[in-house]
Amino acid sequence: MQDPQVALLGYGEVGRILAAGLAGRVRLRVYDPACPPGGPASGELVASNAAAVRGADVVIAVTTGADSLTAGTESLPHLKPGALYADLSTGAPGDKRRLAEVLEPGGAAVVDGAIMAPIPLRGLATPVLASGEQAERFAAFAGAYGVTVTAIGGAPGDAAARKLLRSVLVKGLSALLIESRRAAEAAGLGEWFWGHLLETVQNADEAFMVRLLQGAGQHGVRRVHEMEAATRMLTELGVPATMTEATTATLDHATRAGVPPTPDKAP
Repeated sequence: MQDPQVALLGYGEVGRILAAGLAGRVRLRVYDPACPPGGPASGELVASNAAAVRGADVVIAVTTGADSLTAGTESLPHLKPGALYADLSTGAPGDKRRLAEVLEPGGAAVVDGAIMAPIPLRGLATPVLASGEQAERFAAFAGAYGVTVTAIGGAPGDAAARKLLRSVLVKGLSALLIESRRAAEAAGLGEWFWGHLLETVQNADEAFMVRLLQGAGQHGVRRVHEMEAATRMLTELGVPATMTEATTATLDHATRAGVPPTPDKAP
């Protein structure tokens, strides 16, 4: 694709990084209702969604997940047949499927893009997963400009599912770290706990993960009681026990429903 016309919808943190990387290399139009024309921008800030996407070969939407469907619906009347519409917002798989249902009957090719790491750390090299029939096409386009996209095929929603599963894990770990660190500091054990935390993380391997799952199934009742005691401790320390209470509830449920199997290692 020679000198493609690209529309960028959204000019927040991610949009600014993408715009800076693409400006001067493509014919770029940028639209964000919060950023009127005339303000500082990489590329060309335009006054409407229509002005951005009209005639575009590729549309990259980096709106909030809540605004994703609105941006797509506003784009629909102005997309040229065969335009590639890559939605990189963080939305649920069902949101991505609904976006495809809106746009694809009009001839656009919808790609679900999932940004898999904080983009300020690696810029255009941040890994992105892409799903949909035209995922390979988007990966080829993006790769030409230094954007690291891995096409996984499938349908819109498949990339989003992988991102949100990672979010359940990583954001859950962040919340556990916050709660446990607050409790450790309140108990006067902050330094000891930090060392213990690092040792635990550094020694974690597949066998450790399997033990966590299988142990929850084998010793569920005892672990529920242990976490109830932990909740009482945090309450005494004046630390909100949101994650600890959620852990207790999850382990209690596992005593009745069991735990999920691990690949090739089903209990």
